[in-house]
Amino acid sequence: MVVFLPCRWGEEILSDCRFSVSCDYTVEGVRKALSQGKRTFLIGADALSNSSGWKTACDHLSLFGTGVLAGPNDDRFGPRFPNLRGMYLVPNLFQESVTVMQVPDIAFSTGAELSGFPCGALISEGLDLAVTAAHGGAKVVFALRCHKPGERADNDFSFLKKVIQEIEGGEE
Repeated sequence: MVVFLPCRWGEEILSDCRFSVSCDYTVEGVRKALSQGKRTFLIGADALSNSSGWKTACDHLSLFGTGVLAGPNDDRFGPRFPNLRGMYLVPNLFQESVTVMQVPDIAFSTGAELSGFPCGALISEGLDLAVTAAHGGAKVVFALRCHKPGERADNDFSFLKKVIQEIEGGEE
């Protein structure tokens, strides 16, 4: 497994992790991990939701931007027209799995989008990484650090450490 987390979350949360931790939170970083044979990814992102806490994605909507599969396509990283159904892994520890919707920036979202679209969380990062990993044949745990509109995200990463340990235990 390889773990991709936003740099602002800090390196200290992964001090116990035995698997690869990438500081390259980019599509190119994911492609590099795929070319090294990695097939399980944990990708983290901040999210806006009607309730705070850790959630995981079970599906996604992306209504803004072009997306990483818009082209040009490189056949080395997966099929030209991929079926992404079933790309998300949902570990048992998560209390809630949600459909995420990508927006330009959650800092400018009011939360009204949550009632206007069939989604449980808004994100502005990480989806391109998840789609790229799935396009290359990998499974993705998309861990969401959710906070309510007008609130700040909690900096307690102990739950994320438990999720990583559960996934590590399943890969032995």
